[in-house]
Amino acid sequence: MRIFVDETGSIDIEDYGPYAIYAAFLQLDINYSFARCLDALQMFDDVATGRSAREVYPGEVHSAVITKQSVIVQHLFLDDRRVEVPFNIALEALEQFAVLLLSRPLPPGAVRVYRPDLPRLHGELHLWESTWKRPHPYRGRLGIPTQGSE
Repeated sequence: MRIFVDETGSIDIEDYGPYAIYAAFLQLDINYSFARCLDALQMFDDVATGRSAREVYPGEVHSAVITKQSVIVQHLFLDDRRVEVPFNIALEALEQFAVLLLSRPLPPGAVRVYRPDLPRLHGELHLWESTWKRPHPYRGRLGIPTQGSE
């Protein structure tokens, strides 16, 4: 699976082969939302570290059940749209998607409501951590700062 920023500045996915439904999950359910991306990264990390045996990501178009063996993505409205992706392949694709998403600048004219005094990623981390009352497990990885936003 190749995840990249295309000529228009959008995140695109190609060469996804049998994992087309997982690629659609990344594009439609994680989309361009820092909050959703931080949630998904936390769920994968909780499963990978044994903090949780199973996590369920309730998207708007797909649901993803994350276990240490695999991620099962099911389209919410089309029963025949289902795929099982090995955990390591799903995690690698999510991390690639996250790196591109977290490095994207704000669109022109965008207004940040929550903590506009902080850099964008710090503000999103502050909101995530104040909501969940724990440090984000990806701090220090993928360009997510180790400190700041407290």
